[in-house]
Amino acid sequence: MILSTMTVNPDMITTTCGRHLDLSRSELVIERANSLFSYNIHKLDSGEYVIAEKFYANPFNNRYILLNDEQIEMLKAL
Repeated sequence: MILSTMTVNPDMITTTCGRHLDLSRSELVIERANSLFSYNIHKLDSGEYVIAEKFYANPFNNRYILLNDEQIEMLKAL
């Protein structure tokens, strides 16, 4: 009997647009959390940003939204 073990890298994520990214190579720009969820913004080497929304009660609802510089500037103006 052969048993295989799969390891999951918690830093590997899939964005809402389907890109696979490694957050371990990113810079954490903003970190916010409360008892229900965390909301973090990571800056990637490419200059793009990822908004990571992690829900503690149901990790299946976690979202990773990829934004570029132009979109970040638009958010700052809101």
